[in-house]
Amino acid sequence: MAQSTNPTTPVQKPAAKPVRSIPYVSITGEDGKQRHYETNAIPLLFHRACFGWRMYLGGPNRVVSLKEVLTTSQPAEQVIAGPETEVSADKTKATTRMLETVQDGVLQRSWCIIPGDPAGTYTYDVSIDGEPRGEFVFCAIEVPDQNPNTDPRELSCPNKFNAVERARPQIRKAS
Repeated sequence: MAQSTNPTTPVQKPAAKPVRSIPYVSITGEDGKQRHYETNAIPLLFHRACFGWRMYLGGPNRVVSLKEVLTTSQPAEQVIAGPETEVSADKTKATTRMLETVQDGVLQRSWCIIPGDPAGTYTYDVSIDGEPRGEFVFCAIEVPDQNPNTDPRELSCPNKFNAVERARPQIRKAS
């Protein structure tokens, strides 16, 4: 016996929510080593600091439609963007639409700081497959001396949460 469905009854999809969303910052120090922090405080270290977001979505590996809207509190002096990104005339908003791959349940994007990136608030609104999935609010902070060993945990920023340096696993030798 086949189960029948009533075509007039709408099917409700469960609300799609990420399992965990994380803003992060990576900094290449004077020693050439990259340090990783789970934080929203971005030191404006040109060609050394990168930042991004990571969402743990779960599920199988798949391609999704991503819409990411960046709004900054100040205009950028220059914008380097591909054809998938529309930039507003005043350079305070960039909308990117693209297909991205969820790998091992994770979707992530990142960018690196270049000269002319403004200090202030950077807000990313992220939609996946047409559904709003997250907002990431970063705080970009000027570093006048461009010290490559700047620790974002020591920077003052509104909306900042305690950053955690991500330790790399130690490989133990068999004895």
